[in-house]
Amino acid sequence: MHARKLYFQKRETDDDTDWSVFFYTPSLAASILFAVLYLIPFIYHLYVSYVAYRAGRYFRHSYTLPLLVAALVEVNGYSQRAASTQNVQDIGTFAASQTMIVLAPVLVCASLYILLSRIIRSTSTQPSGQPQGNNEKGDKRVLGGYVKATWLPKIFITLDVGAMVTQGGGSAVAAAGEWKGPLEKAGTGILISGLALQLATFSVFLVVVVKFHRDALKSGVLAQDEGMKKVLLGVYIAGFFIMVRSIFRLIEFACGTDSYVMTHEWPVYVLEAVPMFTAFMVLGWYHPSRWLPSSAAGESKARQWLKQHRRRNLPQGEGVASV
Repeated sequence: MHARKLYFQKRETDDDTDWSVFFYTPSLAASILFAVLYLIPFIYHLYVSYVAYRAGRYFRHSYTLPLLVAALVEVNGYSQRAASTQNVQDIGTFAASQTMIVLAPVLVCASLYILLSRIIRSTSTQPSGQPQGNNEKGDKRVLGGYVKATWLPKIFITLDVGAMVTQGGGSAVAAAGEWKGPLEKAGTGILISGLALQLATFSVFLVVVVKFHRDALKSGVLAQDEGMKKVLLGVYIAGFFIMVRSIFRLIEFACGTDSYVMTHEWPVYVLEAVPMFTAFMVLGWYHPSRWLPSSAAGESKARQWLKQHRRRNLPQGEGVASV
């Protein structure tokens, strides 16, 4: 029987044995599999960000820390999901797993937003190929000169947080009506609007990436910078998989609780877990720490000097990989 129907049957009959927080029979094996798989990008990002950096092999970009945290959040999310499959009436564990699985992509996007801002600020020409148009602090502008590059992460992250809050509010409204009747309709509408905002935000981000890439190619900024080309390629590939995941989430709720995607488990793994895992692996391979010197990511001169001073004092035979 449908999980939602089981839940309401439980409320009507006071039978505490015949209901589930899931809309299907969840798989313990699949949850454990992805909890283990997400350990791979977590360990790798930890290595790239800290171990290899301390050994002098790679550069370090502190704004990629959310990627590391996001991978750990995914591990915890699917671990909680595994626990939830063994107690399908534990709403707390289920809610924790859902929250973590939804939060992780937001952290990934935050890193990408800051990365784009740093790259734009580090280029020697305006992305449009026109004169610099910087302010007194050397801050470049995008989107026709109306938006400062330093504003990009603030704008995008604020919109993403707003989207999450909207989704949470929609879920709360629908839950108040026990996911039925007028409150279910109103809550679902609010939730879908939050998902749509999240999708629109990331879509605009990708448009900014494409425009910057195109204009940077025209101006010759990327002519000799293979490292930046690789990082941008990673953003494109990861961005595609993040879009797949975002579209799935929007369709999932837009189709309703009785739809196929809501009442079957495989879409959660094929269209949520797999795309995000792929995005993590791609961003690991094209990690800025591997391909970009600190100066190519808008890092302050003081921090660059400290790193150069540290590398000069490394034992002979060790050094930072060239880009």
